[in-house]
Amino acid sequence: MKKNLLIASNNATDAKGLEAVFQNLGEIRLLPSVFTGRDAIDMIFARDVDLLILDLFLHDMDGISVLDFIGKLSEDRRPLVFVTTALADDRLLQIIKDRVIYCFTKPLKYDLVQLRVLEFMSLYERETEKADELVDLLESQIAVGIRAIGVPAHLKGYYYLRDAIRIYAMSEAPVDLSITNDIYPTVAKIYNTRPPLVEHAMRNAIEIAWTRGNTETIREYFGYAMPDHKGKPSNLEFVAMMAQRALTYVKI
Repeated sequence: MKKNLLIASNNATDAKGLEAVFQNLGEIRLLPSVFTGRDAIDMIFARDVDLLILDLFLHDMDGISVLDFIGKLSEDRRPLVFVTTALADDRLLQIIKDRVIYCFTKPLKYDLVQLRVLEFMSLYERETEKADELVDLLESQIAVGIRAIGVPAHLKGYYYLRDAIRIYAMSEAPVDLSITNDIYPTVAKIYNTRPPLVEHAMRNAIEIAWTRGNTETIREYFGYAMPDHKGKPSNLEFVAMMAQRALTYVKI
């Protein structure tokens, strides 16, 4: 699949030089080059931009402002950003270091720019494919675990639990998640329903598993079975423990 490349330059010669090395590549689709920060933002907002070669010193609005705009976009809308600059100042590089893939200093060697962009594009695609495989494996482990405990797949609560566990497992700070304020509303949005209905369906699914499910599997997963005095776990306890178990098989 071709990647859309936008060149945002303050120099017509550089723009033409970069266009020349990218225009005949099968994996790249060149978008019309822009020469102002405002035009760069407008193009990113209006078009799917996968790759951006951005001069930090554009007319009317600098590259830092463009980076600020990109940082406010959802992750799936953010292009991979390569910057060009005539001033490789340490303070400037410190500001941009976590927001760009690579920094080219002027005068530009257009063939080198092409090489680095293609290298990082290929690396990113491999990492994305690996991450997708891991997410698929995680979701598979979650589904297997829910069924093994005894949650019937025809229940709405089965699907709500599956997605709630995935959300918890993939969170960078799961302990900070609120099941009421974060998980229920997120799952409800996925299924176009209301958070209280998600909560009730999840609780009902857990109740069914605890009264009709596999006693030995529940003991294995949770450390206790139905007759024990602890009773069934809360929705959050169930989600957290199932997420932890799934993650023992998958490294996200």
